[in-house]
Amino acid sequence: MGLLSKDIRSLDDLLVQGLGELLYTERRIAKTLAIMAGKTSDAVLCRALDGCASAGAANVIQIEQVCQRRDCRPRAAESPAIDGIFISAEELSGEIDDCRVLDTAVAGAVQSAAAYASGRYATLMGWLDAVGRPDCTRLLQPGLVQHQRTAETMRQLAENRLNPRALGKGGQGPVAVAIAS
Repeated sequence: MGLLSKDIRSLDDLLVQGLGELLYTERRIAKTLAIMAGKTSDAVLCRALDGCASAGAANVIQIEQVCQRRDCRPRAAESPAIDGIFISAEELSGEIDDCRVLDTAVAGAVQSAAAYASGRYATLMGWLDAVGRPDCTRLLQPGLVQHQRTAETMRQLAENRLNPRALGKGGQGPVAVAIAS
């Protein structure tokens, strides 16, 4: 079943597909964050990436609970959008020699992935409300909030610490790292 294919005949079908893509997205983010954390030179960024990965495990459980409540099997469905974000980041990281510039690029990729994921959460929550499942919407709320926080944390981290370091201007200022919900 592909997005907007003949197999999707209703909002419910679209919702099941979307939940599968969100499940895939969460798993892909967690897997890729572990790889990215190993490439970073900034301890604060590394801790933030670890926090994101930990929070992702809880998000997977919540998505699976939504599927169970809706009597659908939780099946991950590939998401070319999230794959594209990380493929681009991987290609870019291969072209960067300066570890401080790489840290900034990693933060940007994580911010992009978090923004994408929060958009998917918001969309699915709207669809769940439309089909009369506010209980499932509430289950997804922490994932939405976590990804919004992640995007904002990466923005602040880049702005206050990583970007100045990449420019050779220090940037050792304090940054609150509040990822997990």
